[in-house]
Amino acid sequence: MSDRPLSRRALLRGLGAGAALGAAASVSSCSLVGSPRPASKESSGKVRLTIAIVPDPSGASEFYRRQFDRFTQKTGITVNVVENPTEQQLNAVELMFQQNNPPDVFRCQGPDALDRFSSRGWTAALDEYATSSGIPARFPEDALLPRTSGLHRNGKLMSLPLVSGQWSSGGFLVYNKGLLAKGGFTRPPETSEEYEAYARTITAKGGGKFFGAALSSARPSDVNALQAQAGPYSIGSGIDLRTGKVAFSDSSLVDQVELIRRMQSAKIFQPGWESWDGARVFTEFAKERVAFYIGGGWHVNEIKKLNPSLDFGVATVPIPASGRGSYYGQGSAFAPLWSMSAKTKHPDEAWKLMDFLVSEEFQKAYFDMFRTFTAMEGTWREARDLSGPEKGIIAAFDASIRRAPSPSTDGGPGVQRLMADKSAKPDLAHGDSSLLAITRNRDFAPMAKELDVKLDAFLEQDIAKISATELKVSRADLTYSDWDPLQNWKPAA
Repeated sequence: MSDRPLSRRALLRGLGAGAALGAAASVSSCSLVGSPRPASKESSGKVRLTIAIVPDPSGASEFYRRQFDRFTQKTGITVNVVENPTEQQLNAVELMFQQNNPPDVFRCQGPDALDRFSSRGWTAALDEYATSSGIPARFPEDALLPRTSGLHRNGKLMSLPLVSGQWSSGGFLVYNKGLLAKGGFTRPPETSEEYEAYARTITAKGGGKFFGAALSSARPSDVNALQAQAGPYSIGSGIDLRTGKVAFSDSSLVDQVELIRRMQSAKIFQPGWESWDGARVFTEFAKERVAFYIGGGWHVNEIKKLNPSLDFGVATVPIPASGRGSYYGQGSAFAPLWSMSAKTKHPDEAWKLMDFLVSEEFQKAYFDMFRTFTAMEGTWREARDLSGPEKGIIAAFDASIRRAPSPSTDGGPGVQRLMADKSAKPDLAHGDSSLLAITRNRDFAPMAKELDVKLDAFLEQDIAKISATELKVSRADLTYSDWDPLQNWKPAA
């Protein structure tokens, strides 16, 4: 179970340190990390707001400068930009609050960050502003329900999104049409059995020059991707949310580890994946050394940049030949990104900037520039310039993602605390064990049973510990008997 959805590399790509904004037009100004100008009124009486962002993705600095210039031209409100390297953003914004000089609006990097800032009273509740501005109507139906939006804390709207919830929740198969043809195949593999058979044939044809398949990184997320098509997605994190029971030993997970282990032992995958970073797999694919792999939404544009002439496509992740058993589980409508300071001296003006960031104008411009599917789905579903792979992403996401329960999102404070405690213990995940089974050619089934025992003991102990406080939690909070993994789920009223 992915307790909380992540956006691209822990929210929207996280591409490392970026340079400060260049000299901006008179309506926009720029500061380096930790040196913002406070929100104020200029001598003319116009309001100046401070926004803290990151230079992510490449080209974002110039993009935001242009967008904030347009905002200023429309509203007369000046925007002062504080740009932080991605990995320093949260600490830098926290320091600004501690120094009593916070930004008016800031990029809050995902659910854990929103927990961190909202729990300290630093994020403003946006409900009244959002309702009066008609914000809910801009997003898919029921996307802003408090229990499942991913943007609410304690029933209050504390953030607004940038990207589609699907973009953060699922993956797909990326395939090279030419290499498939060399293997004698006219379509990508549709089942996990074909995934293995195609890869074996193409690797044999390649003779070391190219391979049938590659794994995405040293953490075999491919296992969870395949598992989520075979059985309830939550089993990937060890719990069957239909019953609330531990489930690492469920066949939907064990069988996928065995599949990958078998292929690795037969030297079918492109070698070296154990040391790859997140960019290596699509780089190797762009070099035409891999016929197919399971990738994420942002990979398509990176591949096109690296090899513009490559003829490739996108398809759904293979399912078992016996039939689909589940879907990727989208536990929240969105991952949070934009938040407004509860300490801003200009809340009405700060809201105007927030409103602009989820306007059709801004979100369409973001999609046009970066080809990332934004939270306002009309900006890309209705686009007339979609490439073949982009159309494939939309089709794959629609076909393989369903809304699903997630205690970290829709549960009460007690179970959210339980899930946070669990997430803080990597030894309660299957990553190390499945990686060991795959790379050392060991049977995963007994390891899975040991993990079940370990996780079960932890849950009992942590439930008792949490229940001894003012919070209450039980196994019932991990049980969604009304959830059918083959249907969209919605919490009862």
